[in-house]
Amino acid sequence: MTVQAILTADNHLDPIAANFGPNRMRRREDHLRCFKEVAEYALKERPDLLLIGGDLFDSVKPSNATRAAVMEAFKSIHEAGVRILAVGGHHDTPKSAEEGASPLAVYGNSGHIRFFKDPSEPERESLEVGGLKVTVTGLGHNPLLEPGQDPLSGLEGSLRPDGQFNILLLHYPIRGFGGWVGEEPIIDLSSIPRAFQLVVAGHFHNHQSKRIGEVEVIYPGSTERVTFAEEAEDKGFVWLEFGRDGIVSKEFIKTSARPYRTVEVDFPRGGDPMELIKGAVEGALDPEVVLRVKIKGRATAEALASYRRPEILSFCQGRVFHCFVYEDELEILSPEAPEPLPRTTPLQELERHFRRLIEGAGPDERPILEEALALSRARLQEAGAW
Repeated sequence: MTVQAILTADNHLDPIAANFGPNRMRRREDHLRCFKEVAEYALKERPDLLLIGGDLFDSVKPSNATRAAVMEAFKSIHEAGVRILAVGGHHDTPKSAEEGASPLAVYGNSGHIRFFKDPSEPERESLEVGGLKVTVTGLGHNPLLEPGQDPLSGLEGSLRPDGQFNILLLHYPIRGFGGWVGEEPIIDLSSIPRAFQLVVAGHFHNHQSKRIGEVEVIYPGSTERVTFAEEAEDKGFVWLEFGRDGIVSKEFIKTSARPYRTVEVDFPRGGDPMELIKGAVEGALDPEVVLRVKIKGRATAEALASYRRPEILSFCQGRVFHCFVYEDELEILSPEAPEPLPRTTPLQELERHFRRLIEGAGPDERPILEEALALSRARLQEAGAW
């Protein structure tokens, strides 16, 4: 007999989404909708396990409405006979005592899920599923670790599972997998104990999996897009089936994540820049899309006088879900610096000025200008000019 499991992570429920302005509430609803698709799939297919690899929430203080929606989902899934196990991630693990407990602790206390709450020490849950002893070891994100430190280093004694099929559930970057890694702890492949048959990891938002010897490592990926770096990535979760002899099958199930799209426009060298930019954007307009317009190239200060960012935003308003205009890659050409005047003294400048006047004067005016020059030169010398 085989065991069925749903693997999900990085749902990032209740993001601030402040950069979406008046659309921020709808953007939050997108994240919750995609999570509910996971829950609905679990209720429909009734897997044995639902494993959550951290960052279920985008912060340690999600709204009460989101908390309530998640509680309702977990209660229904639990009552359907699905066992839920979860760890905390970077976003929903408190970094200090002032931030309190993880929001996941409430669900652990409710009895609807098994929350592995100690990020410094692996915790274990042994389950009997269809005659197969399944052991799940959970280790959430530990904010006290140093950048570059291996979270599994020194935990060998705590990472000795005794099941017939052993799962390690965690939330960390693992070397050899694709994704952005900052100044943070990272797991070396060599430190993953070979006693595990499966590692379910959260943190990287792009779905990926790799077999390391006899260990299958899976990042389910995020269920909704968070940045434009995820524009080309499919979003979803993993349906997995395994048995005594290992993994039987795995399938990536897509969610209805909101599409992101980027349009790159070289700043026009001639004509009306606004009409040309709007023409380039026209083909990407879609009410469901989060659009990024990247203005690139080089522009003179004179040409920029005809460029108006608010006009682009107004053009896209109501025709896309939300529009962002980026000008980071637009180089503004500085006007040529004027040539410096030759270095002169006050007396030399006086002399130059009067000589120009004298050269253009008539015979009657020249003596007057010559006298004016002599008087002015004397006054300047008295004042200390040179």
